[in-house]
Amino acid sequence: MTRANTEIKVRSHVGRDLLASAASFKTEAAVIWEYVVNSLQYVERGVTPRVDVRLDAGRRRIVVSDNGRGMDAAGLHNFFTMHGENVDRLAGRPGRGKFGTGKAAAFGIANRLTIDTVREGRRNVVTLDRQMITSSGGKEIPVRWLTREQATTDKNGTTVTIDELVINRVRTTPVIEYIERHMTAFRGISPEVAVNNHVCAAREPEIESEQVFHPTPSQAAVLGPVTLTVKVARAPLPEQEQGIAVTAGAGNLVAIETAGVESKEFGSYLFGEIDVTALETYDTPIEPYDSSRSLELNPQHPVVAVLVPFVGSKLEMVRGELVKRAKEERKNEQSRRLASEAQRIADILNDDFRMVRQRLQEIRAASLRPGDAGNAGGSVQSGVVPEAWVEGTQAPGDTAHRSLPNEGQGTRGRTPPEIAKPSQPNPSGLTAVDPIGGEGQKHRPRGGFTVVYRSLGQNEDRSRYDSPTLTILINLDHAVVRAALDEGNVEDPVFRRLSYEIAFSEYAMGLGYEVFKQDPNIPADDLLYEVRSTLNRVAAAAASLYKAQAQ
Repeated sequence: MTRANTEIKVRSHVGRDLLASAASFKTEAAVIWEYVVNSLQYVERGVTPRVDVRLDAGRRRIVVSDNGRGMDAAGLHNFFTMHGENVDRLAGRPGRGKFGTGKAAAFGIANRLTIDTVREGRRNVVTLDRQMITSSGGKEIPVRWLTREQATTDKNGTTVTIDELVINRVRTTPVIEYIERHMTAFRGISPEVAVNNHVCAAREPEIESEQVFHPTPSQAAVLGPVTLTVKVARAPLPEQEQGIAVTAGAGNLVAIETAGVESKEFGSYLFGEIDVTALETYDTPIEPYDSSRSLELNPQHPVVAVLVPFVGSKLEMVRGELVKRAKEERKNEQSRRLASEAQRIADILNDDFRMVRQRLQEIRAASLRPGDAGNAGGSVQSGVVPEAWVEGTQAPGDTAHRSLPNEGQGTRGRTPPEIAKPSQPNPSGLTAVDPIGGEGQKHRPRGGFTVVYRSLGQNEDRSRYDSPTLTILINLDHAVVRAALDEGNVEDPVFRRLSYEIAFSEYAMGLGYEVFKQDPNIPADDLLYEVRSTLNRVAAAAASLYKAQAQ
C-alpha cells in the first residue's frame, strides 16, 4: 500500500490536551470556583449545598470539601474522561459540565490533584500528578487509585485537594470576591460557602430601582422568550459586581455582560440577570463561549450576536435616564451649594494630582536615555478629535482586530492596557459600535478627580471611590454625614470639615488602589506608605481652609 492510500486520522495526545486545557485557568480564583460550582450544582434534590474552602499557604495546597452527592467508580471514570459529556446534560438538565475541565483546572496552578469522594456508602480516593501526565504515552493517562470502593458510614460528599502549588502565593480576597460574584446564579438554592474563616454571601447591593425588558419579536425568534432584569444600585459597584449575569439554565452562569457601559457615567451602578437557554440549544457549530470560564461570550455565535446589542441597548437606556435625572436634581439650591462645595474639594485633590504627575514626568524626562521611548509620551490632553467609531453598544457595525506586539503579554509579564478597538458602522455588522466625537468634532474632558455628594443609602459606606470615572462620592444618607448636615447648611464648618476628611481619605485610598492596579505585587508596607503620604499632602494643602472656617 502506498503512502497516498494510507488512511489519515485525527489524533490527540491526551497529556498535552489536558495541560492545554489547564492553561486556561490562570488564577487560583478561577480554579477554586471550578470545583466550588461543581459542589453547588451536583447535590441531591432538597439538600442545601455546603462547601468549605481551605487555602493553606504554608503547605502550598488548597482543599475544597462539600456535602454533594459524591461519585462512585463509574462517576470517577466519567470525570476523568477528556471532553466527556456530563450525565446531567445527557439527561436534559442544563449545567456547566460541557467541556469536562474539572480534571484539568487544578494543573493551571498546581502539580497534583486528589479526589476523595463518598457515594452511597462507598469511598473512592484517586490522585493524578503532573509527572503522570507528562510521562504518559499520549493515548491515555493512568490515574492512581488510593482507595477503591471502600465501605464507609460517611455521608455523601467530595473533597478535592490541589497541592504542590506552582504559583507564588494564594490570595484570599480575590477568591472570596470571585465566589461571591458567581454565587448570585445559585440564590434559589441558598448555598453556604466558607473560605477559611470568611462565610461567603451572594450579596445583592441595595437597589434603587429595577426595570424588566423583553426582546422584540425578531429578537425573540433567536433568543427565545427571555426576560432581562436591569437593576440600579444605590452606589457604584465594585468591578466584579457590575454587569448582567447571563445564564444558560439554572445555575449555569456563562457570562457577565456590561456591553461597554461600565466606564460611562452611572454605568458602574448597573447590574442584573438574563437566562438564555438558546445559548445551549441553538443549532450551530459555533460555541457561545469557551472552556476557560472567562465569562465572555463569543460574538460570532448567532444568539450572542443578537443578545449583546439587546442587553447593551437596555443598559444604555437605563443609564441615560439616570444621567438625565441627575442633571435635574442639580438644579435645586442645596444641590447647587453641594456641587460648589464638592468642586472646592475636587480642586484641592486635583492640584495634588497634577503636582504629583508633573513631578513624576519631570523626573522621568530628565532621566530618559537618548533613544529610550519608554515614557516619552505624555497623557492625552483635552482637545478636539475627529469623528470616529469604536466597539460599543449603540449601533451595529464591524470591529477591527487590533494586533499588538507580543499580544497578551505586557511589560515584565503584565497584561497590556485594554484599548478600544476601531470600528465602522454597518447595518449588517456582527458587533455593536459607538461614535466618539459625534458629528464633526467633540471635546475630550480634562482628566482628574471629581467629587460628588449623592444619596447612596443608609446601609452604604460614608463614601465610595468609582475607579473608572475617578469619582469620589460622599454619601448624604450615612448617619454621620446626615447629622452634620442636620439643618441643611452646606456652609456649616462641621459639615465642611467632615466632607474634607471623608474626601481626602477616599482620595488617598483611591490613589493607593490605582497604584496597586498598576503593580499588584507592591509590598503592603509600600502601599500603606503611599496612602499615608497622599493623606498628609492633601491635608496640609487644605490647612488654610480649616483655619478660615475656624475664624
